[in-house]
Amino acid sequence: MPTLSFQKIVTMADLLNETLKPKLAEMPHLTQESEDIDKLLTEVRTLDREQETLTGRLREIVRLRKAAEKRGYDLRSRVAAQIQGKLGFTNENLRAFGITPRKVERKKPGEKKNAPPVVASLE
Repeated sequence: MPTLSFQKIVTMADLLNETLKPKLAEMPHLTQESEDIDKLLTEVRTLDREQETLTGRLREIVRLRKAAEKRGYDLRSRVAAQIQGKLGFTNENLRAFGITPRKVERKKPGEKKNAPPVVASLE
């Protein structure tokens, strides 16, 4: 059995209550239940408005947090670049700042570096 949505339940309760009110003279034993439905609908609508307000606030906070994250990343990148410029890109002391130094390429003894291939021109 599929579950009903919040809005569908509220609509059904509202319809039931609005249809029941004119008939309370014929069914006085349902007066208390009609009042309970009124109270419930008021509470549910208040909670729904509060949820919408909080959802809007949450979206605003998420937007602000993402903007702060971007500013933090940019700031960290600029500071890291300046530290690398001062200490050098391969300096092991960069690790103290949370920056991974570049690896130093080391040639094995007797190994020659290959020159890039020469491209012959077709003239």
